Amino acid sequence: MTSAVEGGSGDRTRPTRSVDELWLDVLQQISARMAHELKGALNGLSVNLEVVRSRAAKSDAAASAIAPFASSAADQLDAVLDMTEALLAIARAPREPLDVFETLRSFAALLTPSARAEGTSLRVEAPLRELPATAVHATGNVVRVVVGSALLAALARKGDVRCRVDAGEETVVSIECADAEAPLVLSDDLYAVTAAASIRVQHEGQSFSLVFPRAGAARQRTPETA
Repeated sequence: MTSAVEGGSGDRTRPTRSVDELWLDVLQQISARMAHELKGALNGLSVNLEVVRSRAAKSDAAASAIAPFASSAADQLDAVLDMTEALLAIARAPREPLDVFETLRSFAALLTPSARAEGTSLRVEAPLRELPATAVHATGNVVRVVVGSALLAALARKGDVRCRVDAGEETVVSIECADAEAPLVLSDDLYAVTAAASIRVQHEGQSFSLVFPRAGAARQRTPETA
């Protein structure tokens, strides 16, 4: 049986903060989670490159002694590039209509390293078939607030999180929280935003779904501050 996800007990029809204020809060939370991992990758990259530089400067340095450090540096550089590209993508003003699948992948690139460091995981599953366009009918910051808040809420449960996107008459973002320690809680502000944007939030067992209207559907109301 499908039901609404558990949330707060306040008024779900009017948000207490604007969408832009909610998005700033989400962006700050994501930045806080990824800051340590980004700094760690940069520090590791610097250390390994210094080892490579110093050993390569020695005339008797063997390639086998340098290779592990060069490999680690390359992996850390890839991690830094992935996180930087994703951060730039969500920091820019959204180009509408926003693609919900690409938005989900950007968030995952930023949040996966911190989930791994906490002993859990965050994975976006590749679609079983080629997806049609996954642009949705909601303003860019509404999409970012809803998807970002849902991922943060899922990660707060300290379980392994798996996500996927299915597109048809509607575009569905499914998030499964395996072995979670606590029930999922979404804020009343988020319910107000989803209701105003005609986005449905559905829950079944340890998974929940965000059901977005496809781009071209009827225009949503823009939620106002209380």
